Amino acid sequence: MRSARPYGVAGARHFSELITWQLADQLRVQVFALTTRGSLQRDLKLRSQLDDAADSVCRNIAEGFGGTDREFARFLRTARRSMNEVQDCFRSATIKRYLVEEDIRTARQILRRLYPAISSLIAHLDRKGRP
Repeated sequence: MRSARPYGVAGARHFSELITWQLADQLRVQVFALTTRGSLQRDLKLRSQLDDAADSVCRNIAEGFGGTDREFARFLRTARRSMNEVQDCFRSATIKRYLVEEDIRTARQILRRLYPAISSLIAHLDRKGRP
């Protein structure tokens, strides 16, 4: 017997098929590459916070995917807040001179694509308004 909701957003059957998750995963890969080098690697608190924030973006997209549209939108909002935390950690890392803007350019490019992708998906889910 088929489920009443056999597909997720835009026909995705798994969270990893979503562009938002794919972009978030790209961000996570970039962040992990940055946190394993130089002085940032030795700042355990900042490194842990940055890694966790990047992981949180992916985790929240994945966790919300299996629920209702309303729940999914709530998890996406949390993912977006984690993206803000990544940005703030980048600022801290540059102030501490662990990173320079050139180091985080690729991650920022991904974030510039990810913010509107998540916002559009939230808006789509809110318009559907299903409980």
